[in-house]
Amino acid sequence: MDRTQQRTLIKAGLFFLVWVALLAAAYWYFLVKPKQWFDQQMQQPPVLAESSQQQALRQLLQQHFPQLQENQSWFVRFMQSDCGCERFVELYHQSFAAQADSSKMQVVSVDLAADLFTPSERALLQQIIPATPSVVLYDPQGQVVYFGPYHQEGICNADNSYLEPVLQALQQGQELTVLNTLVFGCFCSVH
Repeated sequence: MDRTQQRTLIKAGLFFLVWVALLAAAYWYFLVKPKQWFDQQMQQPPVLAESSQQQALRQLLQQHFPQLQENQSWFVRFMQSDCGCERFVELYHQSFAAQADSSKMQVVSVDLAADLFTPSERALLQQIIPATPSVVLYDPQGQVVYFGPYHQEGICNADNSYLEPVLQALQQGQELTVLNTLVFGCFCSVH
């Protein structure tokens, strides 16, 4: 075997090793991540189905986010900054927040890992919000029209988001309530 053949063989071997390493990294990134049920208790109907719980959450949000106004829709993102699953919804959320008409819908993010809440408030949030990343969408009358995750698998976008059909129905004036908690995917339990 001459030197040219040896170099070619070494280059091919290195290419193969890099390919295997990239394949392993992609496997880890897309498949080896925290997978669980959104609501591990699988409580049906969810706690947020009760009007009293919807109003308790709404009051808590207004207390901590005074910019949230009555008679407007609210898009509230619940996140935990220490949850690795947040990376799969971040771009979608940023895009949505940038495109949202602030005169019709207010968008806020609530980091449940932050020290923003008292112990009793945190207990209420843990009872209502089983996992993150998640969203609660209130209509202008103060009723929950959507609660649950952004999507099920992969990187969230307009094509695989659970929110898009709900938002389209609202734009068309339809009344609906979607409490989407029986989903398996990349979620972090609220702690």
